[in-house]
Amino acid sequence: MGTSDFDALFKTNFNYILQFFLFCGIFIAFAVKTPTIFLNNWLLKAHVESPLSGSIILASIVLKLSLYGCLRLILPLLPKITINFTYIVYVIGVITIIYASFSTLRTTDIKELIAYSSVSHAAVYLIGVFSNTIQGIEGGIILGLAHGFVSSGLFICAGGILYDRSGTRLIYYYKGISQIMPVFSILFFILCLGNCGAPLTLNFIGEFLCLYGVFERLPLLGIFASTSIILSAAYTIYMFNRIGFGGVFSKFFEENIYDLTKREFFLLFTLTIFTIIFGIYPSLILEGLNYSVSSLIYYL
Repeated sequence: MGTSDFDALFKTNFNYILQFFLFCGIFIAFAVKTPTIFLNNWLLKAHVESPLSGSIILASIVLKLSLYGCLRLILPLLPKITINFTYIVYVIGVITIIYASFSTLRTTDIKELIAYSSVSHAAVYLIGVFSNTIQGIEGGIILGLAHGFVSSGLFICAGGILYDRSGTRLIYYYKGISQIMPVFSILFFILCLGNCGAPLTLNFIGEFLCLYGVFERLPLLGIFASTSIILSAAYTIYMFNRIGFGGVFSKFFEENIYDLTKREFFLLFTLTIFTIIFGIYPSLILEGLNYSVSSLIYYL
C-alpha cells in the first residue's frame, strides 16, 4: 500500500488470499497476547513470578491490547476472512474457556488461580468481538474494561494484602480470614462476585452481551461458551469459601494479620465501586460505543 495510515488502509479492499495470510499472522500474534489455548503458558509464569505492580499492569492493560488489536486491525482491514473464519475463532475460544476453567478448579496458588481465570474471561471477550453483532462487540469491550477493574482488585487482595501479611500464596494456609479481616472479606467477596459475572456487576453486562452475540452467530457453540458462567462461579466461590471461611483460623494469622489500612481500603473500594456503578447503569459506557461499533459490522 505504501502507507501505514489507518484511514488509507481502511479504504483498501485486499484480495482474499492476502487477507488469509494477513489474518493468520495478525490473529496468531494477538492470540498469544489474549492468550488462547496452547499459547498461554507464558501468562502463568509472568503473573505468578512478577511483583504486584507487574501483575496488575499485565491483567488490566497488556491483555487488553489483543482486544484493541482485533478492533483496530482485524475487523476493519480483513472483514471477509474474519466472517469466514469466525467458527474457527469460536472453537478456539470455547476450548480455551473450558480448559482454563478446569485448570483453575485444581489450582492451589491464589495468584495462579486469578491468572487462569483471566485466560477464561479473555476468551469470552474474544468470541464476543468476532460475533459481527453490535451487542457482541460492545460486550467484548465492556468485559475487557470490567476484567481490568476486577482482576486488578483480586491481584491486590492476593498479592498486595494476603501475601504481604503471611508470606504464602497457597490457599491451604488460609482459613477463617473473615473472622479477623471483616472489611477485607467484604470487598474481596464483591470482587469475587464480579469475577464470576453476578448481576449488578459490570462483568455480568459484558458476559451477557458477548454470549448474546455468540448465540446470534453460532447457537451450538454459544451453549458451550455459556459454561463459562457456571465454571467461573465454581472456581471463584470455591476459592473465597476456602479463604474466607473454611473453619477456625490459625494462631499464626491471629497474631500477624491485621485488617485493611486506609490506603488498601481506598484502592479496593475504588475498583469495587466502579464495577458496581457501571454494572447498575452501563449506559454511561454503551451510549458512547454505539456509533463506533456500528462501523465495524460487516454486512453480508
